[in-house]
Amino acid sequence: MPIQDFNIYTAKGYAGELVDSGPRTVQTGILTGNSPLGFGVAVTRDSAVVERGVAPGSVGGNVFAITQREYNHEASTRPAKEGTGAWKYQPAESVSLIRQGYLYIEVVDIAAVSGQVLAVNADGTWEGTDAGSATATTNVTAEESGLGLIKVRIDIKAV
Repeated sequence: MPIQDFNIYTAKGYAGELVDSGPRTVQTGILTGNSPLGFGVAVTRDSAVVERGVAPGSVGGNVFAITQREYNHEASTRPAKEGTGAWKYQPAESVSLIRQGYLYIEVVDIAAVSGQVLAVNADGTWEGTDAGSATATTNVTAEESGLGLIKVRIDIKAV
């Protein structure tokens, strides 16, 4: 009898993916600028360019939203055996955003500490602390410690 090896999309999750079916606040934005944007990236309002516009980063540490993974987008590495689920929103494209709730993000370089706020780089990527060019957020909290894929909570914060 053959042995089946299930190793495609078997990770605990991917950046920008919802953690559970709990309550959340979501909306849609339009990606401004000229660069593609991945899932699980911090964005700020960029409505001066286009109504509902968003761009990577934060304003004074306040993250407007985080880009949410959509299953109607084909992964760029599929059907590769090691499928990573990688994909990017293109400029002027509609972007799914989570403004409040839990999801997975990818922490690079400096490990996050559970219960502590994260830091965000200008390109919307995440760090565990505000060392270097990263800015401490005011509304995104790590729910797990470590590097790589972790669970976070974002809350709407009035500016």
